[in-house]
Amino acid sequence: MSDSGPPDVPHPPYDELHAAVADDPQAAQAVEALRTQMIVAKPDAAAVEHHTGVLRGIPVLEARIANWWDDPDTQRWVKAITDSGL
Repeated sequence: MSDSGPPDVPHPPYDELHAAVADDPQAAQAVEALRTQMIVAKPDAAAVEHHTGVLRGIPVLEARIANWWDDPDTQRWVKAITDSGL
C-alpha cells in the first residue's frame, strides 16, 4: 500500500461534545477552541494536545475526548503534522 500523503483530519464528535456541555459556556468554548485548531491550514500539534487536555479535565467530556484522542487515526494524524513541521 502506498502512502498518498497525510492522513485525513480525524475530527472529534463535536455535536456530541456540545450536547454534553450545553449548559456550560466555558466548556462549549473549549470545544470550539479545539475545532478551530483542527481546521486551520497549519494545525499546531501542541495546541491540539493542549485543547484536548482541557477537554479531558471536564468530567462529562473526559471519556468521549479520550476515546477520540487515543484512536490510532488521531495519533497518526498528530504524528504526521508533528513530523511535517506543520
